[in-house]
Amino acid sequence: MEPVKQILRLHQDGFSIKAIVRLTGISRPTVKKYLRRIHQAGQENLAPTTGNEPSLSATVYNVDTVPSASPRHQALLDHFSYAETELTKPGATKQLLWLEYKDLHPDGYGYSQYCYHFSQWLRHKEVVMHLEHKAAETIMIDFAGKKLRYTDLASGEVVECQVFI
Repeated sequence: MEPVKQILRLHQDGFSIKAIVRLTGISRPTVKKYLRRIHQAGQENLAPTTGNEPSLSATVYNVDTVPSASPRHQALLDHFSYAETELTKPGATKQLLWLEYKDLHPDGYGYSQYCYHFSQWLRHKEVVMHLEHKAAETIMIDFAGKKLRYTDLASGEVVECQVFI
């Protein structure tokens, strides 16, 4: 959000697009795109330091998604909010979620298109954080899904075990 406020501040101070690019290090097409969106929303005179981050953010960033008029596509997007929460559960896969979707919508999208649209939908939802660390300084572990089981041949007992990644 800070680069957008900086672009708006420099634009309001009368800097050219070329100067804004040089000062911010943001590409020329991106600066022009942000300024065009701000202009179209009528927020050119908005003070970048007044705490208007939500409206400025919605103006600049949230116009990448194009609403679809197709009821078939809208049903798919409605399914994705459910699928996103289900995918966090152990044992859930995209293929299982797609099978559920096809049961509800037999005329729905095929698996490859389902995966493509789901990844596009998640791209706008995901928050990514880059962690920098020195080698061997920290260790990060995670469990690998459901517990595995093996049968003890001597006693016949089923023993569950954890798998770490």
